[in-house]
Amino acid sequence: MADVRSLEYPTLKVPYELLNKKFRAAQKHVDREVSHVQAAALELERVLHGDVVGASDISRLLGGMVEKLQVLKRKADESISEELEAAYVCKRRLEHLREHAGSNGPGVGGSTTGAVNLWRKRRLDRMLVEYFLRRGYYGAATRLAHRSDLRDLTNIDVFLISREVEQSLAQHETSKCLEWCYDNRSKLRKLKSTMEFNLRIQEFVELVKADKRMDAVRHARKYFTIFEDEQLQDVQHCMALLAFPTNTELSPYKELLDDSRWERLIEQFRQDNYRLFQLASQSVFTVALQAGLSALKTPYPFTIQTKS
Repeated sequence: MADVRSLEYPTLKVPYELLNKKFRAAQKHVDREVSHVQAAALELERVLHGDVVGASDISRLLGGMVEKLQVLKRKADESISEELEAAYVCKRRLEHLREHAGSNGPGVGGSTTGAVNLWRKRRLDRMLVEYFLRRGYYGAATRLAHRSDLRDLTNIDVFLISREVEQSLAQHETSKCLEWCYDNRSKLRKLKSTMEFNLRIQEFVELVKADKRMDAVRHARKYFTIFEDEQLQDVQHCMALLAFPTNTELSPYKELLDDSRWERLIEQFRQDNYRLFQLASQSVFTVALQAGLSALKTPYPFTIQTKS
Protein backbone atom coordinates (compact mmCIF):
# COMPACT_ATOMS: atom_id res chain seq x y z
CA MET A 1 0.00 0.00 0.00
CA ALA A 2 2.98 2.34 0.42
CA ASP A 3 3.34 2.87 -3.32
CA VAL A 4 -0.39 3.60 -3.60
CA ARG A 5 -0.21 6.26 -0.90
CA SER A 6 2.79 7.94 -2.51
CA LEU A 7 1.80 7.71 -6.18
CA GLU A 8 -2.00 7.98 -6.09
CA TYR A 9 -2.27 11.32 -4.30
CA PRO A 10 -3.10 13.24 -7.53
CA THR A 11 -5.73 10.62 -8.38
CA LEU A 12 -7.94 11.99 -5.61
CA LYS A 13 -6.57 15.52 -5.35
CA VAL A 14 -7.39 16.61 -8.91
CA PRO A 15 -11.14 15.74 -8.82
CA TYR A 16 -11.37 17.25 -5.34
CA GLU A 17 -9.88 20.51 -6.62
CA LEU A 18 -12.32 20.48 -9.54
CA LEU A 19 -15.24 19.87 -7.17
CA ASN A 20 -14.06 22.69 -4.92
CA LYS A 21 -13.75 25.00 -7.92
CA LYS A 22 -17.25 24.14 -9.16
CA PHE A 23 -18.67 24.69 -5.68
CA ARG A 24 -17.09 28.14 -5.37
CA ALA A 25 -18.26 29.12 -8.86
CA ALA A 26 -21.79 27.89 -8.12
CA GLN A 27 -21.86 29.86 -4.89
CA LYS A 28 -20.96 33.05 -6.76
CA HIS A 29 -23.61 32.45 -9.42
CA VAL A 30 -26.34 31.68 -6.90
CA ASP A 31 -25.43 34.66 -4.71
CA ARG A 32 -25.60 36.95 -7.72
CA GLU A 33 -29.01 35.65 -8.78
CA VAL A 34 -30.32 35.84 -5.21
CA SER A 35 -29.28 39.49 -5.07
CA HIS A 36 -31.27 40.11 -8.26
CA VAL A 37 -34.35 38.48 -6.73
CA GLN A 38 -33.95 40.53 -3.55
CA ALA A 39 -33.65 43.72 -5.57
CA ALA A 40 -36.83 42.86 -7.46
CA ALA A 41 -38.63 42.12 -4.18
CA LEU A 42 -37.54 45.46 -2.71
CA GLU A 43 -38.74 47.27 -5.82
CA LEU A 44 -42.11 45.51 -5.59
CA GLU A 45 -42.41 46.40 -1.91
CA ARG A 46 -41.56 50.03 -2.63
CA VAL A 47 -44.27 50.26 -5.28
CA LEU A 48 -46.86 48.61 -3.02
CA HIS A 49 -46.22 51.22 -0.33
CA GLY A 50 -46.66 54.05 -2.79
CA ASP A 51 -49.63 56.39 -2.91
CA VAL A 52 -50.83 55.24 -6.32
CA VAL A 53 -50.47 51.60 -7.27
CA GLY A 54 -51.32 50.58 -10.81
CA ALA A 55 -52.28 47.06 -11.77
CA SER A 56 -49.97 47.21 -14.76
CA ASP A 57 -47.00 48.12 -12.55
CA ILE A 58 -47.75 45.25 -10.17
CA SER A 59 -48.09 42.83 -13.07
CA ARG A 60 -44.81 44.02 -14.60
CA LEU A 61 -42.89 43.74 -11.33
CA LEU A 62 -44.33 40.32 -10.54
CA GLY A 63 -43.42 39.14 -14.02
CA GLY A 64 -39.88 40.39 -13.53
CA MET A 65 -39.60 38.62 -10.18
CA VAL A 66 -40.90 35.36 -11.63
CA GLU A 67 -38.36 35.62 -14.43
CA LYS A 68 -35.52 36.18 -11.96
CA LEU A 69 -36.70 33.26 -9.83
CA GLN A 70 -36.71 31.03 -12.91
CA VAL A 71 -33.16 32.11 -13.72
CA LEU A 72 -32.14 31.38 -10.13
CA LYS A 73 -33.69 27.92 -10.31
CA ARG A 74 -31.98 27.17 -13.62
CA LYS A 75 -28.58 28.31 -12.34
CA ALA A 76 -29.02 26.27 -9.16
CA ASP A 77 -30.00 23.15 -11.11
CA GLU A 78 -27.01 23.54 -13.44
CA SER A 79 -24.64 24.06 -10.51
CA ILE A 80 -25.98 21.05 -8.62
CA SER A 81 -25.66 18.89 -11.74
CA GLU A 82 -22.03 19.93 -12.25
CA GLU A 83 -21.18 19.37 -8.59
CA LEU A 84 -22.81 15.93 -8.61
CA GLU A 85 -20.81 15.02 -11.70
CA ALA A 86 -17.57 16.08 -10.03
CA ALA A 87 -18.53 14.25 -6.82
CA TYR A 88 -19.25 11.11 -8.84
CA VAL A 89 -15.72 11.22 -10.26
CA CYS A 90 -14.32 11.45 -6.72
CA LYS A 91 -16.47 8.50 -5.66
CA ARG A 92 -15.45 6.48 -8.71
CA ARG A 93 -11.77 6.98 -7.98
CA LEU A 94 -12.19 6.14 -4.31
CA GLU A 95 -13.90 2.90 -5.28
CA HIS A 96 -11.06 2.14 -7.68
CA LEU A 97 -8.46 2.56 -4.92
CA ARG A 98 -10.59 0.54 -2.50
CA GLU A 99 -10.56 -2.31 -5.00
CA HIS A 100 -6.81 -2.52 -4.48
CA ALA A 101 -7.22 -2.65 -0.70
CA GLY A 102 -9.91 -5.31 -1.03
CA SER A 103 -7.89 -7.41 -3.44
CA ASN A 104 -5.04 -7.52 -0.92
CA GLY A 105 -7.33 -8.80 1.82
CA PRO A 106 -7.95 -12.39 2.82
CA GLY A 107 -9.54 -14.60 0.24
CA VAL A 108 -8.98 -17.42 -2.15
CA GLY A 109 -5.46 -17.30 -3.48
CA GLY A 110 -6.29 -17.61 -7.17
CA SER A 111 -9.09 -15.03 -7.20
CA THR A 112 -7.08 -12.60 -5.09
CA THR A 113 -4.10 -12.87 -7.41
CA GLY A 114 -6.34 -12.35 -10.42
CA ALA A 115 -7.97 -9.29 -8.85
CA VAL A 116 -4.58 -7.80 -8.00
CA ASN A 117 -3.28 -8.37 -11.51
CA LEU A 118 -6.42 -6.82 -13.03
CA TRP A 119 -6.12 -3.76 -10.79
CA ARG A 120 -2.45 -3.39 -11.65
CA LYS A 121 -3.26 -3.61 -15.36
CA ARG A 122 -5.82 -0.82 -15.05
CA ARG A 123 -3.38 1.19 -13.01
CA LEU A 124 -0.70 0.80 -15.68
CA ASP A 125 -3.20 1.93 -18.30
CA ARG A 126 -3.97 5.00 -16.19
CA MET A 127 -0.27 5.78 -15.92
CA LEU A 128 0.12 5.44 -19.68
CA VAL A 129 -2.87 7.71 -20.33
CA GLU A 130 -1.36 10.42 -18.15
CA TYR A 131 2.05 9.96 -19.76
CA PHE A 132 0.54 10.28 -23.25
CA LEU A 133 -1.34 13.41 -22.20
CA ARG A 134 1.80 15.04 -20.84
CA ARG A 135 3.69 14.20 -24.02
CA GLY A 136 0.95 15.61 -26.22
CA TYR A 137 -0.37 12.29 -27.60
CA TYR A 138 -3.98 13.22 -26.92
CA GLY A 139 -5.47 10.86 -29.50
CA ALA A 140 -3.64 7.84 -28.12
CA ALA A 141 -4.55 8.81 -24.56
CA THR A 142 -8.24 9.21 -25.41
CA ARG A 143 -8.41 5.89 -27.27
CA LEU A 144 -6.67 4.01 -24.46
CA ALA A 145 -8.94 5.58 -21.83
CA HIS A 146 -12.02 4.68 -23.89
CA ARG A 147 -10.87 1.12 -24.52
CA SER A 148 -10.06 0.49 -20.86
CA ASP A 149 -13.06 2.45 -19.51
CA LEU A 150 -10.81 4.87 -17.63
CA ARG A 151 -12.43 8.20 -18.48
CA ASP A 152 -13.47 8.88 -14.87
CA LEU A 153 -10.15 7.62 -13.51
CA THR A 154 -7.91 9.94 -15.52
CA ASN A 155 -7.45 13.70 -15.85
CA ILE A 156 -8.15 13.89 -19.57
CA ASP A 157 -10.45 16.92 -19.29
CA VAL A 158 -7.80 18.91 -17.42
CA PHE A 159 -5.20 18.19 -20.07
CA LEU A 160 -7.59 18.89 -22.95
CA ILE A 161 -8.26 22.35 -21.54
CA SER A 162 -4.52 22.77 -21.13
CA ARG A 163 -4.01 21.79 -24.77
CA GLU A 164 -6.39 24.52 -25.95
CA VAL A 165 -4.50 27.15 -23.97
CA GLU A 166 -1.11 25.91 -25.17
CA GLN A 167 -2.25 25.90 -28.78
CA SER A 168 -3.53 29.45 -28.35
CA LEU A 169 -0.17 30.58 -26.96
CA ALA A 170 1.64 28.79 -29.78
CA GLN A 171 -0.41 30.92 -32.19
CA HIS A 172 0.71 34.05 -30.30
CA GLU A 173 -2.69 34.63 -28.71
CA THR A 174 -3.20 35.47 -25.05
CA SER A 175 -7.00 35.53 -24.68
CA LYS A 176 -7.52 31.88 -23.67
CA CYS A 177 -4.64 31.92 -21.21
CA LEU A 178 -5.88 35.18 -19.66
CA GLU A 179 -9.32 33.61 -19.33
CA TRP A 180 -7.70 30.65 -17.57
CA CYS A 181 -5.88 33.08 -15.26
CA TYR A 182 -9.15 34.84 -14.46
CA ASP A 183 -10.96 31.57 -13.70
CA ASN A 184 -8.19 30.50 -11.31
CA ARG A 185 -7.11 33.91 -10.03
CA SER A 186 -7.48 33.20 -6.31
CA LYS A 187 -5.48 29.96 -6.48
CA LEU A 188 -2.81 31.48 -8.72
CA ARG A 189 -2.44 34.38 -6.31
CA LYS A 190 -1.81 31.93 -3.47
CA LEU A 191 0.78 30.18 -5.63
CA LYS A 192 2.42 33.58 -6.34
CA SER A 193 2.15 32.90 -10.06
CA THR A 194 3.40 35.57 -12.49
CA MET A 195 1.54 34.10 -15.45
CA GLU A 196 -0.90 36.97 -15.94
CA PHE A 197 1.83 39.58 -15.48
CA ASN A 198 4.04 37.90 -18.09
CA LEU A 199 1.12 37.71 -20.51
CA ARG A 200 0.53 41.44 -20.14
CA ILE A 201 4.21 42.05 -20.79
CA GLN A 202 3.99 39.95 -23.93
CA GLU A 203 0.96 41.91 -25.12
CA PHE A 204 2.95 45.10 -24.56
CA VAL A 205 5.89 43.70 -26.54
CA GLU A 206 3.64 42.66 -29.42
CA LEU A 207 2.23 46.20 -29.62
CA VAL A 208 5.76 47.59 -29.78
CA LYS A 209 6.71 45.09 -32.49
CA ALA A 210 3.64 46.18 -34.46
CA ASP A 211 4.83 49.80 -34.09
CA LYS A 212 1.75 50.71 -32.03
CA ARG A 213 3.71 52.47 -29.34
CA MET A 214 0.94 54.75 -28.12
CA ASP A 215 -1.31 51.71 -27.73
CA ALA A 216 1.53 50.10 -25.80
CA VAL A 217 1.67 53.12 -23.48
CA ARG A 218 -2.08 52.92 -22.87
CA HIS A 219 -1.72 49.19 -22.26
CA ALA A 220 1.02 49.86 -19.69
CA ARG A 221 -1.09 52.48 -17.91
CA LYS A 222 -3.93 50.00 -17.64
CA TYR A 223 -2.08 46.86 -16.54
CA PHE A 224 1.28 47.93 -15.09
CA THR A 225 0.02 50.31 -12.42
CA ILE A 226 -0.05 47.56 -9.78
CA PHE A 227 2.90 45.21 -9.57
CA GLU A 228 5.08 43.46 -7.02
CA ASP A 229 8.45 44.87 -5.98
CA GLU A 230 10.32 42.11 -7.80
CA GLN A 231 8.46 42.99 -11.02
CA LEU A 232 9.60 46.61 -11.07
CA GLN A 233 12.67 45.87 -13.19
CA ASP A 234 10.57 44.05 -15.80
CA VAL A 235 8.23 47.03 -16.04
CA GLN A 236 11.19 49.39 -16.41
CA HIS A 237 12.61 47.26 -19.22
CA CYS A 238 9.23 47.32 -20.97
CA MET A 239 8.97 51.09 -20.79
CA ALA A 240 12.56 51.51 -21.98
CA LEU A 241 11.75 49.25 -24.92
CA LEU A 242 9.66 52.10 -26.36
CA ALA A 243 12.88 53.96 -27.14
CA PHE A 244 14.51 51.12 -29.09
CA PRO A 245 13.92 49.84 -32.63
CA THR A 246 12.52 46.34 -33.03
CA ASN A 247 15.81 45.09 -34.52
CA THR A 248 17.92 46.18 -31.56
CA GLU A 249 20.80 43.94 -30.51
CA LEU A 250 21.03 45.42 -27.03
CA SER A 251 20.22 43.16 -24.09
CA PRO A 252 17.72 42.75 -22.41
CA TYR A 253 15.56 44.38 -25.08
CA LYS A 254 16.61 41.90 -27.73
CA GLU A 255 15.38 39.07 -25.51
CA LEU A 256 12.08 40.86 -24.91
CA LEU A 257 11.48 41.01 -28.66
CA ASP A 258 12.46 37.38 -29.25
CA ASP A 259 9.65 35.02 -30.30
CA SER A 260 11.08 32.35 -28.00
CA ARG A 261 9.29 34.15 -25.16
CA TRP A 262 6.08 32.46 -26.35
CA GLU A 263 7.67 29.06 -25.75
CA ARG A 264 8.61 30.12 -22.24
CA LEU A 265 5.03 31.26 -21.65
CA ILE A 266 3.78 27.84 -22.73
CA GLU A 267 6.18 26.13 -20.35
CA GLN A 268 5.22 28.46 -17.49
CA PHE A 269 1.54 27.82 -18.10
CA ARG A 270 2.17 24.08 -18.09
CA GLN A 271 4.02 24.21 -14.78
CA ASP A 272 1.47 26.55 -13.18
CA ASN A 273 -1.31 24.24 -14.30
CA TYR A 274 0.47 21.31 -12.65
CA ARG A 275 0.88 23.31 -9.44
CA LEU A 276 -2.74 24.40 -9.56
CA PHE A 277 -3.92 20.78 -9.40
CA GLN A 278 -0.92 19.65 -7.32
CA LEU A 279 0.38 17.44 -10.10
CA ALA A 280 4.04 16.51 -10.09
CA SER A 281 6.29 17.87 -12.81
CA GLN A 282 6.95 14.26 -13.85
CA SER A 283 4.29 11.72 -14.72
CA VAL A 284 3.60 8.83 -12.36
CA PHE A 285 4.63 6.44 -15.13
CA THR A 286 8.05 8.10 -15.38
CA VAL A 287 8.54 8.01 -11.61
CA ALA A 288 7.53 4.34 -11.39
CA LEU A 289 9.76 3.45 -14.34
CA GLN A 290 12.76 5.23 -12.84
CA ALA A 291 12.18 3.53 -9.49
CA GLY A 292 11.99 0.15 -11.17
CA LEU A 293 15.16 0.69 -13.18
CA SER A 294 16.98 1.89 -10.07
CA ALA A 295 15.87 -1.23 -8.22
CA LEU A 296 17.17 -3.45 -11.03
CA LYS A 297 20.56 -1.76 -10.85
CA THR A 298 20.83 -2.15 -7.09
CA PRO A 299 23.53 -4.72 -6.23
CA TYR A 300 22.42 -7.42 -3.82
CA PRO A 301 24.82 -9.44 -1.68
CA PHE A 302 24.86 -13.09 -2.55
CA THR A 303 26.83 -16.14 -1.60
CA ILE A 304 28.74 -18.08 -4.22
CA GLN A 305 28.30 -21.77 -3.64
CA THR A 306 31.23 -23.87 -4.78
CA LYS A 307 30.94 -27.47 -5.73
CA SER A 308 32.56 -29.80 -3.26
